[in-house]
Amino acid sequence: MTGRVPGGVPDDLATLAALYEVQVSYVDADSRRRSASPDALRAVLGALGAPVTDLSGAVRAERLRQHLETVAPVIALPAVGSQVVAISLPHGVHPRDCWLSVQDERGETDRRRLMPSIRRPIGTFTLEGMRMERYEAQIGSPLQMLAPGYYRLRLEGAGIDTTSLVVVAPRCPVPARGWGAFLPLHALRAQGDWGVGNYPALRAFAEWVSSLGGSFVGSLPLYPLLLDGLERPVEASPYLPATRLGWNELYVDPTGLPELAASAEAKALLASERFQADLAAARRASFVDYPATMALVRRVLEPLSRVAAEHSSARREALEAFARAHPEIGAYARFRAGEAGPASSGTLPATAEGRYHLYAQWAAFEQLGEAGDGLFLDLPVGVHPQGFDAQWARGAFCDGVEGGAPPDAFFAQGQKWGFRPFHPRGLRAQRYRHLVDVLRHAMSRASVLRLDHVMGLYRLYWVPDGADATDGAYVGYRDDELRAIVALEAARTGTAVVGEDLGTVPGDVRTGMAEDRMLRSWVLQFEVSADAPLPDPPELCMASIGTHDLPRFAEFFTAPERASWRRVLGGDARRGLRMCLDHLAAGPACSMLVDVEDLWLERWPHNQPGTGPEAGNWQHRSARTIEEMTSDEEVIGAFERINALRRQEEIS
Repeated sequence: MTGRVPGGVPDDLATLAALYEVQVSYVDADSRRRSASPDALRAVLGALGAPVTDLSGAVRAERLRQHLETVAPVIALPAVGSQVVAISLPHGVHPRDCWLSVQDERGETDRRRLMPSIRRPIGTFTLEGMRMERYEAQIGSPLQMLAPGYYRLRLEGAGIDTTSLVVVAPRCPVPARGWGAFLPLHALRAQGDWGVGNYPALRAFAEWVSSLGGSFVGSLPLYPLLLDGLERPVEASPYLPATRLGWNELYVDPTGLPELAASAEAKALLASERFQADLAAARRASFVDYPATMALVRRVLEPLSRVAAEHSSARREALEAFARAHPEIGAYARFRAGEAGPASSGTLPATAEGRYHLYAQWAAFEQLGEAGDGLFLDLPVGVHPQGFDAQWARGAFCDGVEGGAPPDAFFAQGQKWGFRPFHPRGLRAQRYRHLVDVLRHAMSRASVLRLDHVMGLYRLYWVPDGADATDGAYVGYRDDELRAIVALEAARTGTAVVGEDLGTVPGDVRTGMAEDRMLRSWVLQFEVSADAPLPDPPELCMASIGTHDLPRFAEFFTAPERASWRRVLGGDARRGLRMCLDHLAAGPACSMLVDVEDLWLERWPHNQPGTGPEAGNWQHRSARTIEEMTSDEEVIGAFERINALRRQEEIS
């Protein structure tokens, strides 16, 4: 008779779940242990590729596979400290008869006998009559350790020839003590915009903040969205992008592109009364109409794309060079155009639609690249389920499930976030190529990068398709490997990394963040009380008053349940805001983020979690243009005061 673990899960199912790093239970926000249902576990294991129709057979096969693995497919090692790996050899194969090779990224290889590298035997292990001898082997040496980077390890012996990716990771760069200003790009108003912010306006915003002493400007994710609405519902959330390998063409300013001078069609369109009337209406709107605004931008980009692609010129050569340098963008353009079949790297897409998407990405890359280096960008934890990335990186994503969160105090029914999660084994089998590409793309522009739901480096809550968010299970990831890749890529670009660790987060996540020198997200709204009206954040964090998912300061401050806290701060919202900003600016946090719209006590939120498009999420536009902000003495004074306190200077 099959036994059961607490929660009603059969023993074989629980054992198989453990072998696949699926948690049969978890501790919720109220410190109560919750068990995953057998149905949820079966669905999640099935999505991982486990043969759940034969549990005992699946357990046996997985145990044997792990037992016979000679070396892990990916190994994370520290840049400072012991650089050893675990190696298993079949009984009868001696280390003196094996070779160990380590190849660096330049192709230089160190090949030597395994035996001198053996530090100690771990033991003999037998399963189903198959004996394996396990050892610890030194890769680097105390006198010549492996420098940070990626290495190809190869183990050769009788009947053995296997390779692994070795990631030698430093710690994340820690930014100098400083501050930045936050305003989503879609909300950034500028004279002459097209009903949405654009990359030249972002550049102007960044230059202004820098002139006042700021280190960076922050926005919501800047990735492309699925806005055509032809075959799918329009998705305005920046946290469900079409890809995490491109930039959003919605924010391109067509009037700044060189092709405009050569396009009579585009110039005539821009000069038409109807088009100018549509632009004026878009500028007057308080909310971004994403499909309508994208249509305006596209009507001009399309003739410009034809000019760039159809005539021999230096610009066409530059477009072709861009396609060669970014084969993923060429593939993305073909995906958006519905073009079938592979194409040669560097060739332009076959259809006008494909060439438009390639050109639009090229323009976005160019204009964002001109926005400066002081950008605080946001990396979403997932991508749209109908987006490009799952097709480009086949096997790296899981079908049949979506990422989410279990029930907590904010969402009693849990959350389903709508994206397909990374397949932990599939991604690992590919040596994390797609993750590396995603990080390199983001860090190529970000001086600071926020990792949305940083707990996803450790584990992620999966909800089977068709199930409620209350009926999911946590799936574990190889956090040592994921963290090593994040730290290595960050070190290579000098990018500081901020982990979004808000809410109920296991202690090991924050321990790992501290070890990696990854900044925590510290939010005043979560920490204040009448007894502790102005608590101090930790040093290794980015401190802010709120986030894009929380009420604005003015709304938070005036809420009835905070009357006692409000009295401590004097009862006036402006005075309370200044006290909070001064406290954070003078405090120990190495980095501080200021929501610009708080400075004039804006009340409309960026996003109201748990609501849909009817709430105006991700659509609100700033009440002030950048021209008005940069001439507002009160706003300028607030930033100058913050800058002085950050620099620990005397203020008047």
